[in-house]
Amino acid sequence: MQRAGNGADGGGPVGYRAETWAFLGAAFVAVLLLFSIRCAHGPQTARAYPSRELPPEPQPVLLAPPPMDDEYFPCTDCHENEPTDRTVRKLEDEHDDLALAHGNTWCLDCHDADHRDELHLADGSRVGFEESWRLCTQCHGAKLADWRAGVHGKRTGNWWGPKEYRSCVACHDPHAPRFESLEPMRPPARPEEIKLTAPSGQETAHEEP
Repeated sequence: MQRAGNGADGGGPVGYRAETWAFLGAAFVAVLLLFSIRCAHGPQTARAYPSRELPPEPQPVLLAPPPMDDEYFPCTDCHENEPTDRTVRKLEDEHDDLALAHGNTWCLDCHDADHRDELHLADGSRVGFEESWRLCTQCHGAKLADWRAGVHGKRTGNWWGPKEYRSCVACHDPHAPRFESLEPMRPPARPEEIKLTAPSGQETAHEEP
């Protein structure tokens, strides 16, 4: 309903709209104020949860690598006091059963020529076979962070508790680390493809109910 009067004295349509907008603005501010009080963050609000401190997550334990082959290790059983042939070649007399398929690497790129029972890093420092992961991650650095986080490799244990993880050689052959291709398995049979055997021995097609 329109009030009487003109716009000059504030009683006309212009004054009516001004009062309406003033009322709506005040109501909007009041709603915001109530909402801010209801949603205030702090321990006195209804939605506050009691604080709970989790114990520190245990550091994962690196399990020991698979045992070395007694036929080849320790290497000094055969290489002790034997001159080292550093020529890159195909092994024909010993270790001829090893298929080296690991990029352009050669045996002495990883095995230490002077300390046969150890490996060596790129800087020449020696590491034991139980720490072979340090050697692997020199070239495969992109996998190092994933391996430590449990994304790459096999890790077992609890979500927030003790965990164990395996070194690289637990899954990969260090001489040929690429996994062999797997033939995909047949998908599950559909109900209409299932044939049932009747008591008489005659096969009957499965019928949908």
